[in-house]
Amino acid sequence: MKAAIRLWYNPGLSSKKFYGPGVFVLGLSMFPPLLAALAMAKEGEQKTILQVYVSSISAHEFLLGKIIAFMAVALAECLVMSSLLFTYFGLSFAGDPTPFLIATILYAFCVASFGTMVGVTIPNQAAALQAVALGGFLLVFLLSGLMFPIENIPAGSVGFPILSGGGYYIEIVRDALLQGGGWPAVWFKVLIVGTIGAIFYGIGWRGMRRMQVKA
Repeated sequence: MKAAIRLWYNPGLSSKKFYGPGVFVLGLSMFPPLLAALAMAKEGEQKTILQVYVSSISAHEFLLGKIIAFMAVALAECLVMSSLLFTYFGLSFAGDPTPFLIATILYAFCVASFGTMVGVTIPNQAAALQAVALGGFLLVFLLSGLMFPIENIPAGSVGFPILSGGGYYIEIVRDALLQGGGWPAVWFKVLIVGTIGAIFYGIGWRGMRRMQVKA
């Protein structure tokens, strides 16, 4: 008898099928938060945010309005990139698509909240741009498992992928398009993506919670 190697996922060793989900997540991790951070930082830099401070709008209403707008941008980008996944990269759903759809909405909230948080805490467009670009490149491109397994990352840097939902979302996308494990395999990762988005939102709200002027 002779042992044989059998590949369960991507048996053709196609680079397109392996890197397609990563490219999808990377694009979603870069552009919507950049737009959100620049929009928020511009208001702080040009002092137009003062008009909001003296209005009756609460911090929750203001932040949610911004986040929902850039969630719409992220979801529109998802539609465009999904068409590339199913055509150019030759991928299709391997199982239940529900975890992918719900996680996509939560990740759109996560990246929009991240960009808004950066814009609130750094009211300078150039600095906010660098912070989002660094966060998107370092945490998603290098430390999320997109290019190489997280297990190969040095021990001192393993904690960094936890700071971004990108690593978990990549695993969800790969499961939906390659593995087909469904909810039993990825429910906890979907929960983590939503939790990270809530943390980003909480930090952004904390920076603006005193914005409303009391009569």
